[in-house]
Amino acid sequence: MAEIAVPVALFLADKVIMFLDKKFSRSSFNNNNPRDDAGRARSCLERMRAYLSDNSSAELSAYDGGSQQFQTRVKEIRNIAYEIEDVLDEFLLHVPHQFHNNDVFQKLHDAVKFRTVQKASREFSDRIKNIDKNLNFVFTLDQIPQFPGRDQESRPSSSTTRHGDSTVTHHNQFLEEEEMVGFEKPKEKLISQLMKGDPRFPNISLVGPGGSGKTTLLKNVFKSKKVQRFFECHAWIDVPRDLCPRKLDELLPNMLSKFDPKGKRKESINHEDPKAQLVRALKGKKFVVVLDNVWSKQDLERIVNVLPNDLPGTGSKIVITTRYSEVASSHANSSYIHNMSNVLSWEQAWNLFCRKAFHKSEGKCPTQILDWAEKIVKKCEGLPLAISAVGTLLATKRPTPLDWKKLHDRLGSNVPIITQILEPSYKDLPSHLKTCFLYFGMFPEDYSISRERLIRLWVAEGFVMQSRSRKLMEEVAGGYLNDLIGRNLVHVSSREVDGRVRSCRVLNLVREFIIEKAENFITVSLAAICRGTAPGEKIRHLSVHDVSKGNNFSSGTDLSCTRTILLSGQGSYDSELERLLKTFKFLRVLDLQGINLDNFPDSVFGLTLLRYISLRHTDIKEVPKSIKKLGFLETLDLKHTKVTNLPKQIYKLRNLHHLLVYRYDVTNYVTFEAARSVELSAGNISSLSSIQKLSLISVKNNRKIITALRELKGLRKLGLTDLQKEDGRKLCCSLHEMEQLSTLDVRSTSEEDFLDLDHGEFRPDFLQRLYLKGRLERLPMWISKLHSVVKIGLKWSKLQANENPLEALQALPELMELDLVQYHTGAELKFKAETFNKLKILHIEQFDQLNKMVVENGAMPKLEKLIMSRCQNLSLLPLGMEHLTHLDELLLYDMPDEFIAKLGKDSEDRAHVEHIRVIHSFHLGSNQSFTGFQNLS
Repeated sequence: MAEIAVPVALFLADKVIMFLDKKFSRSSFNNNNPRDDAGRARSCLERMRAYLSDNSSAELSAYDGGSQQFQTRVKEIRNIAYEIEDVLDEFLLHVPHQFHNNDVFQKLHDAVKFRTVQKASREFSDRIKNIDKNLNFVFTLDQIPQFPGRDQESRPSSSTTRHGDSTVTHHNQFLEEEEMVGFEKPKEKLISQLMKGDPRFPNISLVGPGGSGKTTLLKNVFKSKKVQRFFECHAWIDVPRDLCPRKLDELLPNMLSKFDPKGKRKESINHEDPKAQLVRALKGKKFVVVLDNVWSKQDLERIVNVLPNDLPGTGSKIVITTRYSEVASSHANSSYIHNMSNVLSWEQAWNLFCRKAFHKSEGKCPTQILDWAEKIVKKCEGLPLAISAVGTLLATKRPTPLDWKKLHDRLGSNVPIITQILEPSYKDLPSHLKTCFLYFGMFPEDYSISRERLIRLWVAEGFVMQSRSRKLMEEVAGGYLNDLIGRNLVHVSSREVDGRVRSCRVLNLVREFIIEKAENFITVSLAAICRGTAPGEKIRHLSVHDVSKGNNFSSGTDLSCTRTILLSGQGSYDSELERLLKTFKFLRVLDLQGINLDNFPDSVFGLTLLRYISLRHTDIKEVPKSIKKLGFLETLDLKHTKVTNLPKQIYKLRNLHHLLVYRYDVTNYVTFEAARSVELSAGNISSLSSIQKLSLISVKNNRKIITALRELKGLRKLGLTDLQKEDGRKLCCSLHEMEQLSTLDVRSTSEEDFLDLDHGEFRPDFLQRLYLKGRLERLPMWISKLHSVVKIGLKWSKLQANENPLEALQALPELMELDLVQYHTGAELKFKAETFNKLKILHIEQFDQLNKMVVENGAMPKLEKLIMSRCQNLSLLPLGMEHLTHLDELLLYDMPDEFIAKLGKDSEDRAHVEHIRVIHSFHLGSNQSFTGFQNLS
């Protein structure tokens, strides 16, 4: 874990240095300048990072993570890095970080605290010097010659295969040809592309996580008689990791021998360059070469460059398997990439498991263990290799519920092959991605976390490195997440309409691997057990997964250095949690999302190093004035709470990035009043100079805020409510200053009040999401200039019948989702040909006068989902529905009976919608819930 502890401490050292540079001049201190000591701490950390990098080969040893000597040294370095982190945070506790708007008060406050700071700086200096000595001693130990002993005797010989070089080959024993369950269609498609594919595209890629069956499928195809007969020459190459020139030179003769198994050219292999010999041997021939388990684009290029370049003319193929999407896409045309991330269905997974586990009883599962067998298969989540390996193991176990439960509870550690699959991918991660990857162990099994929440947590934890460009830390963190997804270590649970990740998770077996790997980094409490920290070790990141069942923290548990606490479950915030919070003086992240909590915890305001607070989905009603004490706070998430007002002390939080305070009260249909905003007390909002997200804020009693917003030039998301018509020009002037604004959500005072945003001061260059809620006399002229907008919501606009409702929207080049509620009062809605070219989702609700809807041929060519609600005068199906050839879902809510009747199987209009896979109709019942469901598919 040293490779994780060091970067986090480095990040903190940089923050302390910047903070001190900003807060104090060098002349503020006499002898012990904390700026110099922070620099010395940083130097220590750089030395540790260099040591770990220089000795990384020892960690890659096949002897379970390296030599005992190296592992001992790594543990010592980890502890020193943690100590530096503690010392830095301890010093920050004594530095004045509250800010006063009045300079006189600020100077008085700093003067009172200065003596405390001087004392702290002396202690800080002494401890850093002591750490420096300890580090020198640790490095000195490496200079002592190591005599042969038990450590050396236990190491493997140099001929032992390294972790990852032949992992998949070793695992193929678990998936034999008769176990090719669920691969029938991919096999047929792959054979077809090999034999009948366009010769202009000779490259094929199979990409997916370890254990998804890439190698098994391809080996099955490669060995088939069809493929063997079709190609003149064949070679299967297991690609080693880190393909340096020396390894490539060793690989070429091996490749040549595969293409020339009878050794016709063997006599000349020592007299001619292997590359030239390989090119000559394959020149003009139709060959197929499989490069199994390619780790990087560079390695792939090195091998491809030694092969003949006339592949299209001969019909030859180069097929690769890889865990990395980036490698796959660099090799093959998009239509020639087979993504193996789609796992087996439940039926396929159960079938494969039973074949392996119960082969002695012809695949029949004994009834007494059926429940646990199903739970185990579910935990494998459709991964073929995992299912096969677990089934093979269980075939040797007694069929008793107790034995099978034990295996289920620690499935990852009981099945070593899981670790063998994941270890190479983990080792290949740079240190900053290892930290982010291991953090997924903090969340419960089967849990999908939203992208936005995860990124805010990573930033608050200090896992994200400062970019040399002008990128925000959140943008850098987004790149980290995309990298982990591209490496097939993290799975996407859901995506936004534009393809951005909405939520993600790791598979259950991957999570088991993480918890085992992240010892002393994260600690997971499951009420009855506590995993992740060795006895006597300090807990640094704590996750409690079921608060309602209590916690297993003995009096000997050391929580003094805890940086994170995440609670989940339905429990209450009680005196025990209050007691625990008081021990967390270094806490950075406090996430109490969803627990039973009525009041903002008082003990929080003693945690002055907090960067992240989430009380989302709790019942708190107010934020105390003491919030000003949390000067390092970056995220305050109070979504879906009962908070209606924020005190003016919120303006003291100059490091605040995200202020999220609103809730939605929705029972069935969204109403104008559904979104509940909060009021900001009068004050200097411009002091929130770091703010990126500010939503939803009511301006009802504080209209000065509209003009003051122009000072928040870094805003990415802005949500305002209770706007009046006369506020429009001032708002547009403020928006003009927000060059990075990507989301704008504004609402009028009432459903009948007008919004007036048709002012040229606003330049929406980067706007991606726009939500206007309130009456409009006409659409603002600038809407037609939204060249980056992806989603638009226009609700209660009630444009007059003589206004063309779609003209300004239809040519927007990136628009993918359009949500229209009471948008137009006209009787006809026409979607013209060659318009809305990228639209995927269209929602039309409560067009009270609409009686005719027309879709011309060529309109909305990519529409996938159409939602229609409460259009009471629309009795005819939209004319031209048959033109929407990509339409997959038609969802109808409280549409007229005549409209629904035309969708019936016997209706003469049925032919126009026959191509739509899902057609569902819902009606709101007397109990205000959707009870009348019809499946019209």
